[in-house]
Amino acid sequence: MVVRVGALVALGVMVVVGFALGWASSPASRVPPATPVPSFTAQTGQSAGGPAVAPRATLLPADCAEVLTGTVDAAALLGQPTGSVGVRTVLGVASPSVGLLERMSCGYQRGQGAPVLQVGLAAFRDAPAADKQRMRNVAAERGDTRAATPISLGDTRAVLLSQPTRSLLMVAYDRYTVTASLAHGVVPDAQVGPVLADLVRRVLPTLAPAAVPAPVPAGPAH
Repeated sequence: MVVRVGALVALGVMVVVGFALGWASSPASRVPPATPVPSFTAQTGQSAGGPAVAPRATLLPADCAEVLTGTVDAAALLGQPTGSVGVRTVLGVASPSVGLLERMSCGYQRGQGAPVLQVGLAAFRDAPAADKQRMRNVAAERGDTRAATPISLGDTRAVLLSQPTRSLLMVAYDRYTVTASLAHGVVPDAQVGPVLADLVRRVLPTLAPAAVPAPVPAGPAH
């Protein structure tokens, strides 16, 4: 009887040890990695270590398809099925009186409904003109704003406005402004700030100075 009990105990120990070794050798449960977010600097606005923005003759992209950088689209940022969010580009006109050189608006919508996310981009003659316009925009929204929260976002000047039907993130970065408007209910309330900040981080690397023409080589000396 003692021998039989000892054999059973030894067998149990072997099973436990075998299970532990198998667990240790199996791959860890996979946790979806965080989506990388392009970083940016005040000097270039380009993502660190990423592809440089292609030279162009304009300060802003010509189409909203070129606005977001990174490996995800607007649908993924909003937690929607891939390909379920379309975008419409509207190019605006300049306003020299406030130093506005170029502007564009991107409306992101699900199906044929009204846009659930809008992103406005503007380029100014210099950084002070951009920040002054941001402050004017914030003041213009004061009547509908229930709360205004400064947001830390790299080298930008940014504030998040909470309104009855939407949230607005207004950003000035170098000579540019970015205004992102997200309708309530698209993402959980606690995620509104992080989602809009993530969105703006993916926009900033596309804001690059217009291409500077290469100097014409001097002719041979006479």
